[in-house]
Amino acid sequence: MSLKNSKVKIPITIACIVAAMGCVAVAASGDAGTSDDPLVTKSYVDKKIEDISLYIDEKLSSGSQSTGSSSGPAAQEAIEVVEVESGDSIVLQAGSQIILRGGSGSIIDSKQGGIADLTQGIDLRKGYEAPANHLLMVPRSDGRGVYAKTDCIFMVMGKYEVK
Repeated sequence: MSLKNSKVKIPITIACIVAAMGCVAVAASGDAGTSDDPLVTKSYVDKKIEDISLYIDEKLSSGSQSTGSSSGPAAQEAIEVVEVESGDSIVLQAGSQIILRGGSGSIIDSKQGGIADLTQGIDLRKGYEAPANHLLMVPRSDGRGVYAKTDCIFMVMGKYEVK
C-alpha cells in the first residue's frame, strides 16, 4: 500500500514543482515598476522624483519668462513692502492683498462692504482696527483700504495707491 501511495505522490510533487517554477518565471518576466512587477528600487523612485522636479522647474521658469498679459493664477504680482506715514491711507484695487506688519491702522470700507480678513474669515468694516499679520483682500476697486493711525509697514500684492 505504501508503494501505491508513493507512485501517486511522486507525479503530484513533480507537477507542483513545475507549476511553481512556471509562476516564478512569469513573475520574473515583467519589467520593474510595471503592473506585472510592482516592486521597484530606490534608484527608480529617485529617478522619477527627479524627472517630476525638473518638469515642475521647467514649467515655473517658462511661466515667469512669458511675455504679454495673463489673467490666470500665475499672473499674480510680487509682494511689495510699502511704508505709509501716519495720517495717510493706502487704497487697494480689486483682488489686491495686504498684510499689516507694523504700526496701527483702521479699515476703510465702502457702501458695498468691507475688506475680507482671510485669516479669520470675517468682513472688516469701517472703524475696525486692521489686524497685524492677517491676510486681507479687497474684492472691488471702490475705495477700500487702510487708514494709517501711526506710521505703518504693509506687505502688498496687487495694485494700490497711497493718498
